[in-house]
Amino acid sequence: MDSREVTLTVPVSITVRIGNSPEVSTPTESFTSELSQEAARPRSYYQGYKGYNSEFLGIAVPLPKLTDEQRRNAAKNSDAVQGDDPTVLPYNHFSIVMNRRRQLAYYTVVNIDGSQSTDLSREGDRWYFDSRIAESEQIGEALYRRNALDRGHLVRRLDPVWGSLASRANDDTFHFTNCSPQHEKFNQGQDLWQGLENYILNNADARNRKVTVFTGPVMDDQDPIYKGVRLPLAFWKIIAYVKADGTLATAAYVLEQGKLIQDMLRFEAAFDSGTYRVALDHLKERTNLDFDYLKAHELPLSSDGLEAGRDRIRLQENYENLSL
Repeated sequence: MDSREVTLTVPVSITVRIGNSPEVSTPTESFTSELSQEAARPRSYYQGYKGYNSEFLGIAVPLPKLTDEQRRNAAKNSDAVQGDDPTVLPYNHFSIVMNRRRQLAYYTVVNIDGSQSTDLSREGDRWYFDSRIAESEQIGEALYRRNALDRGHLVRRLDPVWGSLASRANDDTFHFTNCSPQHEKFNQGQDLWQGLENYILNNADARNRKVTVFTGPVMDDQDPIYKGVRLPLAFWKIIAYVKADGTLATAAYVLEQGKLIQDMLRFEAAFDSGTYRVALDHLKERTNLDFDYLKAHELPLSSDGLEAGRDRIRLQENYENLSL
């Protein structure tokens, strides 16, 4: 029997022996360019990292308690030592807890010091895998190719950029662990994600205020699938700060991108795109994250001075009815 040998490069070489075949089918897409865009920080990069400081405000604001299921599904930090919570990935001035099954953060939390903030320039977008967890537990570059999805920072790039560690903190925000798929109109919208982030940081700067911000995606089992990834249709934030009278104040927000993702994919979104002030109970119901310890400090859920009749209020575009 006549036989032929053909070598394919994908980019590794594979020799395929085919009997009595006049043609050989070759891959139509090379993965080389995609892989070249991704890299992992070496484990030594994270040496000495302490992450989020729960005593930063002078009043303890601990991490939320995970459910048993969430803890089972959380990615484990291979560098954690005895006494550390292995689900927590510390960076400079912030920490992240990852859902390894969804490859997204359960939540991020950052310390912001408005009195020391630095406006570092943004020089390119080179994103990195965190080598302390498996790459399979993080969404990489492939999801964001040739579509309307942005690599949305969960911890805003400038939020942890203060003090002597400002430059390293800036670099730390460019980890895929701190990245979540956001529609470009949502991520860049001044009345959506970017607008709320800028409002928070600008107010922290203006008042020389320290602020703690928790952030994460709302993950639902029914989220639409795109390129093998379930896309979150909403994101949330909790702001915590100390008022002039020395007491702690907290407020929660949900930002919806469902209608924008609906434009990309064919499905029916439950909520219009927009920014909402919500009750902590509403957030717990949608995320299963337990922030009950903050309820005693929750600002009244009101709009224009009137108590809300529901557990969510749409914020005005100029944020006049946002409590901070």
